[in-house]
Amino acid sequence: MTETSGPRAPSTDAGDLPAVAYERMSRVLRAGLLVAVAILGGSIIAYLFANPGETAAEVISSNPILRYLGLDGLAAGLASGSVEAYLTLGLLVLLATPLLRVASGFYYFQRGGEKVVAAVTATVLVLLLFGILVLGPALR
Repeated sequence: MTETSGPRAPSTDAGDLPAVAYERMSRVLRAGLLVAVAILGGSIIAYLFANPGETAAEVISSNPILRYLGLDGLAAGLASGSVEAYLTLGLLVLLATPLLRVASGFYYFQRGGEKVVAAVTATVLVLLLFGILVLGPALR
C-alpha cells in the first residue's frame, strides 16, 4: 500500500506546474482567509461591546463602514482605532484574497508556459477588478 503526502497538483497537457506553485497559490488563500477572519472576528466582538443595544436591522440600516471605504477615511479610522474601520479592513482583506490568488495563478501559468490557461486567468482577473472597481461604485 502506498502512502501519499497530500493532495496532488492537477495535471495539465501544456506542461505541469511544479507542485510548489500550487502550494504557494493555496497558501495565499489560507493566509488571506486567516487574516481576514482574525480582523473581522476581533472587530465584530469589539463592535458588539461598543454597541450592545443595537439590533442587526439598526446596524445594517446605518451601514457603519460606509465612511471608511475611501483610502483617506480608512487610514484616519484605523489611526484613531475605530472599530468600524477595522471591520472595513477585514472585509477588504477578505475581498483581496481571491484577487491575489487569481493574480498568483496568472503569474505561475504564464511562467509555466501555459498560455491558454494564463489568458483565461487574466480574463477572470480583469472581470473581477472591473466588477469591484467599476460596477461596485456605480451600484453604490
